[in-house]
Amino acid sequence: MGMVGFQTIFLTFCTKKNQVLDTGSSNPTILYASKGTATLQAINSSPWDGTIESIWNDATKLTVHATVPDLGNNTFAGFIGNATDVTIRSLYDANNVYFLAEWNSDQKNLASSPWYFNPTTHLWAQESSAPVKNADSITFRPPFIQDQFAILFNIANSCPTFATLSCYAACHANSAYGGTTPTGGIMRTSGPTEFLDCWRARMLQVTNVNQANDTYLDWGAGVLNQNEVNNDAQLLTTDGGFSNKKTLTITGTSIKETVPMWLIPTAAYTNGAILQIDTLSGGRALKVIAVDTNGILTLSNSTTIDPRTITSGTIYQQVGSGDGANCIPGSIVSPYSGSRGDVTANAFWTGTGWRLLLMRSLKTTDAAYDVDFSSLSDQYFGLGIMFNGADNQHAIANGLLLRFNK
Repeated sequence: MGMVGFQTIFLTFCTKKNQVLDTGSSNPTILYASKGTATLQAINSSPWDGTIESIWNDATKLTVHATVPDLGNNTFAGFIGNATDVTIRSLYDANNVYFLAEWNSDQKNLASSPWYFNPTTHLWAQESSAPVKNADSITFRPPFIQDQFAILFNIANSCPTFATLSCYAACHANSAYGGTTPTGGIMRTSGPTEFLDCWRARMLQVTNVNQANDTYLDWGAGVLNQNEVNNDAQLLTTDGGFSNKKTLTITGTSIKETVPMWLIPTAAYTNGAILQIDTLSGGRALKVIAVDTNGILTLSNSTTIDPRTITSGTIYQQVGSGDGANCIPGSIVSPYSGSRGDVTANAFWTGTGWRLLLMRSLKTTDAAYDVDFSSLSDQYFGLGIMFNGADNQHAIANGLLLRFNK
């Protein structure tokens, strides 16, 4: 993780035996928040055009190096060493705190397990979020997973080791969670009174509805192998969207097949997703109501999608390492509600990386699971960046401190 001023700390609870990671800081790297008000595109409104307002010129830039670490248990296998510099700035005013983060990436990843048609089996399938071996059993088909950015704070200083360990205070990598291939690490705190606030900007959510996922970490009643990243409270379980899939019985058979639930016949998909508003009455999306033995989909308006025709060509099929133009998103997206929807987020792909804006009230109504900035006291934090096809194999920048210029 190697940041300036870091000291090496031996983690007995977070790593394999005898493993040493550079995880703490006696002299934290400081991000200074300047006074100022930034403008963000509102939740569920138009996307951000990437223009950085002049007010950000008054905010000091901090550049840190984020790297996917080797936790020693295969949790991050295939992505170890994946690294990027992250430049971050912060502003605050009487009501809100703001962050602007910028980082480079070789890929723009928004597709989340899209649907494609297999012309050999005549079945519909979803792309994997993990690398899959090609037919030669040597090379790999890349994963189809959205880029993500996470920022983690200590709620009411409840986690005593967070000041020195940052993200690693919740990294219980020496765990059997997820099985043994690979051994899965988990995120949870170390005791019943410890809580961490995590804002998780999933780019599919951010680019479509201008919002990050407000979550928290607890210790999960001490269940050792249980991941405890939990969503803040929201009004409805479907808020934020849902997986775009359903199971139908293939016409004329007793065989069941999983297929997309919704699609837009014109393939006018916004940033790799179908918006939930498009599934409502009068929306652009149509529901899939039947599938036959050839993979032909019947839609709710009685029209069909035949992925085998000359006209269709490969637009519904895998094409090289990617997918055809009409392949169907795996996610339905809508805004989060309640406390889960506290964080406004805007994202813009520059062609070589991401720009991300985050905004949250200094103090929310969720005292239990949201960090309170209203005292303008120092706040330790850490970053996690998932890019270049990584899912949970995130690059980490830790040992950071937010300090408000008063």
